[in-house]
Amino acid sequence: MLNADSAPNVIIGGDVPFLRVLLKMAIEDAGFSVIDEVTTRADLFDSCIKKKPDIVILDLELSNEENIRVVEDLLDIDPSISIIAISDLVEGYTETILAAGARAYLQKPFSMYDLVDLIRKVVPDRRLRASA
Repeated sequence: MLNADSAPNVIIGGDVPFLRVLLKMAIEDAGFSVIDEVTTRADLFDSCIKKKPDIVILDLELSNEENIRVVEDLLDIDPSISIIAISDLVEGYTETILAAGARAYLQKPFSMYDLVDLIRKVVPDRRLRASA
């Protein structure tokens, strides 16, 4: 189990309150630290600048072109952020969002186990070394 000082910091971005609550519970139960939950693009950027997360979980709308820009802009703020995008399935969208820089894509519906497993896979190496 990770201790609070070495637990990777996670920001959850999305506009569905119930989903954010479920994500937060699963992420914290797995030993990670949720440092913020945001609903708007502006709040997401502001939070990433101020709180410097290791991981951002993004609940994206179907094939919205702005989602690609959000991923790219987040990586402009901090190229070391690991972004996990979650969305309904759209043909070709997985490749597009990964090409924009997201580290992983999770199709709805998904299990919280799958989400936590993905978080463990994309956590920055510096955090893995700190928790060892």
